[in-house]
Amino acid sequence: MPLSLPQLFSFSASAPRYAGISTPSTFCDRFVEPEKGSSDARGTLGEGGEGEKVFDYVICGGGTAGCVLASRLSEDPTLRILLIEAGESDQKLLFSRIPAGWPNLFKTPADYAPHTIPQPALHNRALYQPRGKMLGGCSAMNAQADGKGQWEGKGATGWGWTNLEPYFRKAEGFVPDASQPEIGSDRGTEGVWKSRHPGEAATNEITKAFVETGPKVGVPHNADLNRATNTSGITRFQAHIDSRGQRSSTSAAYLPSSVYTRPNLCILTRTTVERLVLSTDGEKCVGVVLAQDKDPKKGRFVARASRDVILSLGSFGTPQLLQCSGIGSRATLEKAGVECKVENDGVGEGLKDHVLAGVFFETTKGSSWEWVKDPVKTLPSLIRWLTTGTGPLSSNMAEAAAFLRSSDVSPAGDVVVKRAKEGERSGADLEIITAPVWYLNHTLTPPPNTSGDYFTMASTVLHPHSSGSVRIGSGSVWDMPLIDPGYLKDSRDVEVLLAGLRLIRRMSNTAPLSSYLLKPASPSMTPEEFANATDEQLLEHARETAETIYHPMGSCKIGPREEGGAIDPSLRVYGLSNVRVCDASVFPDTVSGHPVAAVIAVAEKFADMLKAEVLESKGARL
Repeated sequence: MPLSLPQLFSFSASAPRYAGISTPSTFCDRFVEPEKGSSDARGTLGEGGEGEKVFDYVICGGGTAGCVLASRLSEDPTLRILLIEAGESDQKLLFSRIPAGWPNLFKTPADYAPHTIPQPALHNRALYQPRGKMLGGCSAMNAQADGKGQWEGKGATGWGWTNLEPYFRKAEGFVPDASQPEIGSDRGTEGVWKSRHPGEAATNEITKAFVETGPKVGVPHNADLNRATNTSGITRFQAHIDSRGQRSSTSAAYLPSSVYTRPNLCILTRTTVERLVLSTDGEKCVGVVLAQDKDPKKGRFVARASRDVILSLGSFGTPQLLQCSGIGSRATLEKAGVECKVENDGVGEGLKDHVLAGVFFETTKGSSWEWVKDPVKTLPSLIRWLTTGTGPLSSNMAEAAAFLRSSDVSPAGDVVVKRAKEGERSGADLEIITAPVWYLNHTLTPPPNTSGDYFTMASTVLHPHSSGSVRIGSGSVWDMPLIDPGYLKDSRDVEVLLAGLRLIRRMSNTAPLSSYLLKPASPSMTPEEFANATDEQLLEHARETAETIYHPMGSCKIGPREEGGAIDPSLRVYGLSNVRVCDASVFPDTVSGHPVAAVIAVAEKFADMLKAEVLESKGARL
């Protein structure tokens, strides 16, 4: 039952409710209490023993993983679950539900909208990093591309592909498409998280031409990359879209009305977790401090946990909350003026992200989907989507991509697939992703000709050697942390990016794709310069235009503590007995695809681990 703190503490028959909510907030009232010293008059609670103010699990962050955990853990009616989310419900947001509407969420209240610190390798630009601030988190505002990728990393015992593959299947509710019979033989079909092909009516003509051009330059067609093997090739994505043509976020999939009205599940929206409350000996977390406003005069509340406090705030938010609570590197904490209570040097370190550099092409008139940026031109398609769930707006926009090894790209841009050498990565380290629109600066920078048509192809580094950190600059979670992905610090990442740019140039001159492309429209070089650009010139273009593809990972990674790990294989933070982490920050390395499916699989597996721990503890008490 999604509730805000004002609703929770002043509930009446006439109090505002989200759709479908009719259950009173008695359950939440009994388990959340005002923080000592709080002057908030709304904090009146029902009387009861101390046990009545304690949840079994407190989940901080109602994003991609948090919604999965809340759903799965509350399946046990004996467990009391609290899910806390800083934003609203994504189901209130039309641009989240429309598959093609996600760029319209950027820099809105549904987006945390942080920036990196200046990146030296990218002309000291501070890069915008869209992050979902709503139930479903980034699964409610990403491009919905379905890709599982390959898991790699040291010290992540029990988290390899064979361990996660059953959970990919468990989560997935793949809807077969008669036009794509080769897809789906090894996909999960019974899961709540829906995926399917957007369908012919939702596929742009240039996108089709891109896929057809791949084999002409040596990139084989692969209808389904989501397998344990054969994960390279050029493909049209399956997307996380349900049978109604709506986005299948983890909020929509895992928290339908039948779940969020469970009497043992409380969901707080518009509520920020300010810090963890540690025990006197500093060995466990006894609760979390909650707030709805930065102003301390507005009052604070405490939710207590008898079992675990789980952090699912993402690769930026999770290390920030830990550090603001005094858990992390002593040097980082002291610099920010925070007392070090638990020294853990792995917290916030090892951040990696997929970085891309796009090449933009002006295309033949009417061939792109540039019209979706115009509300008037979009109206007929919007009416079609609202009434039938079909048409261009049921597309995820980023409909096609190529995945390959950069070492297979020749200096001329052709691809010659070779057997991997000993010690060389056998999976893809390069992605060419596309969009049938001008996609510079997340579409926020307009094209040179606002009435023109455009197509974007972007070279993406999937396994960066460069890494960075997330460190607090103050002790307040209301201030953005200092985010440093360290983009292109390592020259090996530069080589991967350049290989992709050479391939893009080769594809742009190859039919059938070339028949749609009029000329490159890069802001950093003329069409003639692009045609003959040296690697140095291509790199300069990348330094001026590169940006994130929204996949930060590894800032609280699984691994041995002595090797920089922040958490152990049970996802427990080193130094604390009952603080766990479940989100993309735990990844020991990047995945060779889009990470949302891996995050969900990790959450599914972790939920089963916690249930097993509950059963074990109950058995011990018998």
